[in-house]
Amino acid sequence: MGLLALNRVMSMQQRRRHRQIQSRSMSIDSVARRKGSPHQHDDNPQGGKILARRKGSPCQQDDNLPGGKRMRYSVPELPDLPKDVWHDILSRLPLRDAAQAGCASHTFLSSLRCRPNLTFTEETVGLNGKACEIDKHAQIFSNRVHNIMKKHSGTGVKTFTLRYCGSSIKATYLNRWLQIAITPGIEEITLSVPRYNGVYYNFPCALLLNASGNSIRHLSLSCCTFHPLAGLGCLTRLHLSLVDITGDELGQLLSNSLAMEELKLVHCNKIISLKIPCLLHRLNYLTVFECRGLKMIENEAPNVCVVHIDGTFEELRVGDLLQVKELQMIDTYETSLVHHARAKLPFIMPNLETLNLYSDGEMLSTPSLAAKFLYLRNLQIFLGDGDRRGFSYDYFSLVYFLDACPVLEDFVLCVSKFSL
Repeated sequence: MGLLALNRVMSMQQRRRHRQIQSRSMSIDSVARRKGSPHQHDDNPQGGKILARRKGSPCQQDDNLPGGKRMRYSVPELPDLPKDVWHDILSRLPLRDAAQAGCASHTFLSSLRCRPNLTFTEETVGLNGKACEIDKHAQIFSNRVHNIMKKHSGTGVKTFTLRYCGSSIKATYLNRWLQIAITPGIEEITLSVPRYNGVYYNFPCALLLNASGNSIRHLSLSCCTFHPLAGLGCLTRLHLSLVDITGDELGQLLSNSLAMEELKLVHCNKIISLKIPCLLHRLNYLTVFECRGLKMIENEAPNVCVVHIDGTFEELRVGDLLQVKELQMIDTYETSLVHHARAKLPFIMPNLETLNLYSDGEMLSTPSLAAKFLYLRNLQIFLGDGDRRGFSYDYFSLVYFLDACPVLEDFVLCVSKFSL
């Protein structure tokens, strides 16, 4: 869509220039006829006519005319806009469209080299659908990214995103690209790469020291080793998936990142104890999923209102439960999650407004109790195969859940034949 809009602007400029050229040509032709110009009608050897031309006209002989002559039109110039405007226009295009525009104009190429937002995926570098060997595919991807990053050295990058799920990318390449990207002023870093020789990429945390890390607001890492040396004062969102980091290292980072609003941990198996300090007053979103080594969550942040977690209710230590308005729970151990949610949540989380439950197998039907969810408006229940052990779940007992939600607006029930 961005490239289409740019083409539309250029097309409008071309039509406007063509009208100006046509108007000037008609004016000159009219003056020539009034003065009896000898160029008004010159017969060619075949008896045809050729159009009058004036010296310096942008129309040169190229296109076929009646007499064997050809008229060639020069490419219209781009609108005379300041460079900052062109930089802004090119920055809004997808990377692939911006690269194509850079091949057509030196102005666009200059703007492309100053592009502050970089997103590298197989699609954006033009590799989707390429049929080649896995290693060769990774080499092509690396070469294209490397050529672009070399041109951005010293230009200032605001957002850097690299997602690649193919073969391994050499750590030396990744280090070089991050050295170029992580400079004062960068705001977002998203990095997801496959293992190299079975080893996670060791994220160069030293780059975040001094002024280079002071502006980062969003940090998302996947399949990395991450050992932060200091906090990030402007960091508001931290997403870690399949990341090797210890609980102490994460606690040190959180203690010095007081602007934190959203923390998401998925498959971070080296975290045994998660301690969230009370100084994180802005933290309102917490996700902890499939962290196999985690044994304890100690959350002292006072304003966490959105919680996504897996595990049993006995392990639910996510801070002030009265503050929680949105809860998502996933249980793959057949502990009758829906049953316990109906029985316990109205008492421990009375202010819930949104509740999503994913249960891999209910062994107890939903109980009928007097306690209600007075504020619950959105309810989603996903059930796995509940009769694998000979127990046939009473789906009609879910009516007791609905009776407990007097202001419910949306209800979604999904039943799967297979385990979640």
